[in-house]
Amino acid sequence: MTIETWTDGYLALRYRAFDTRGFVELDSGARWPRTTGEEVIAIAAVFDPAITRHATPGVLSRWRASLDDIEADAVQSPHKTFFANRAFWSTLETAAVFLDDMAVTPFAASTWNALIAVIGSHAARNAGPSGDGPFKHFDNVKTFDDLYVEQFKYLRDLRGSDKVHADAGTGGEKVIPRTTNADVIALADYWSKQLARATHVMGHAGVAKTWQAATHDVDTIARKSAPSAVYAKNNAFWRALSSTSIQVAVADEAPSGWDHAKEALKDSVAHLPETIKHAAGGGVDFVASAAHAVGEVAHEAGKGLFQGFGTPLLVGAGLLGLFFVARKRRDSKDA
Repeated sequence: MTIETWTDGYLALRYRAFDTRGFVELDSGARWPRTTGEEVIAIAAVFDPAITRHATPGVLSRWRASLDDIEADAVQSPHKTFFANRAFWSTLETAAVFLDDMAVTPFAASTWNALIAVIGSHAARNAGPSGDGPFKHFDNVKTFDDLYVEQFKYLRDLRGSDKVHADAGTGGEKVIPRTTNADVIALADYWSKQLARATHVMGHAGVAKTWQAATHDVDTIARKSAPSAVYAKNNAFWRALSSTSIQVAVADEAPSGWDHAKEALKDSVAHLPETIKHAAGGGVDFVASAAHAVGEVAHEAGKGLFQGFGTPLLVGAGLLGLFFVARKRRDSKDA
């Protein structure tokens, strides 16, 4: 696509991320890409100078919160799916629209093309389900929410379905399988184990509370009824299961321990600059006063977030290491 504005660039990046990484989608229709840590770092490196220079306090506050998330997760686990993708992409969209409203000149097409080429260039490393779960084996399941989707489709086709509104009146229509008591017992047992093992990331408490209520109904109704009969509370159960599967999937992609992170960091530092350099078709051109990144990708990105570093450090660390050092340096100055 032709990129003439910041919003065009944002949309091109999001399309590329959807195409190469897939996405998480809620019942409400909200969805966001499964970008990895190194990918959001590269995007942030390009957007940061313009946002820092032109943003209002409100936009800047949201952007800095995203940078904090990047340091907390992406820097430590660059090849894993970034845990705060939803907030990052929402903030990025707001920032892109703002920069266009302020008539800030976007980057040249070559810069956008090089950055887009970074997305999906490395395989994401996530654990995913270790087994098939109840019912059967499903091909092409890589994440826990992939497994939920396959289970949903399998039981929908096997048992039939109805399109209904949420019981409490909050939430739109949703296709709900006519699962039996035996079906929901198997699902409840499997997903309860996954949620119990999951890392407690943002949103866990709310999802766990909803899931506890759903499994309480399973215990008091499904386990005491005929196994082949249609479960009486399928509507509430499947809505709770949808949220639970997403929560388990996000938790599964959360940062690993520090020892693993150090190895991932070294690997990403070694390869990310090469990827960008190859995509841009240019050579390494780090300038101490402007901290220009590799080739065309960060021709302007170094101004601001990465200002004040010497050429040897920049070349040796790469974008990922540079981000980490820059953030630490800025925090020290603020203190």
